[in-house]
Amino acid sequence: MRIIFDEKLVPELQTRYIVLELDTVMQPAMEKPLTLYALIEDLDINILTNLVDLSVQHAQLIKDYKDGNWDAAEINANALMGSWRNSIDEFYELVIQTCKEYRSTNTTWNGIRYTTPSEE
Repeated sequence: MRIIFDEKLVPELQTRYIVLELDTVMQPAMEKPLTLYALIEDLDINILTNLVDLSVQHAQLIKDYKDGNWDAAEINANALMGSWRNSIDEFYELVIQTCKEYRSTNTTWNGIRYTTPSEE
C-alpha cells in the first residue's frame, strides 16, 4: 500500500487501482488540511468478490469517523480489520483508538487530525 498525498492524483489513479480515503491531517506549518489516501495495489483473489461491499463499508467508516459518529466508526473499523490484505489495519487501529478517546473525553472534533511532523 502506498499513501497518496496529492488529491489531484486520485481521479486518475482510481481508474486503475483501488484508492481509499484515509485521514485528513493538519500540521503546524501547513496552511490547509491535507487528505491522505491509500493506494491498494495488491489484491487477493478472495477480495474481488467483496470489493464493492468493502469499498462501501470503508467509505461509511470514513463518513462516520469524520462526523464523530464514534460507535458506528468503531464497529466498521473492527469489521474491516484484516481486509485489503491487512495493508491498512494500522489506520483502522488508529480510528478505533480515536473513537475511544473522543467518546470518553467528549472533546470537540471537526474531522481533522492535528499532528506534529514526528507523528506522520
